[in-house]
Amino acid sequence: MELFLAAAEEAVVNELAVHPMVYGIAIFAALMFLLLAIMSLRSVALRPDTPASTDVAQPTQGSTTAKR
Repeated sequence: MELFLAAAEEAVVNELAVHPMVYGIAIFAALMFLLLAIMSLRSVALRPDTPASTDVAQPTQGSTTAKR
C-alpha cells in the first residue's frame, strides 16, 4: 500500500493549454463537419446511371424483353 501512495505523490501533472471544454467543442465540430461531408456525397451514389446511348430512336431502350 505504501508503494502506491509513494507513486501517487510523485505523479507529474501536465496542464492543458486550454480548457478541456474547448477540446470537446473542437472535436465535436470536426466530427459534424465530416458527417455533413459524407451526407453531401450520399446523393451522388444514389443517382441512376446515365444511358450509354442518347439515341431515342432505339425501340428496345429501357425494356428487358425483345420485341417481335
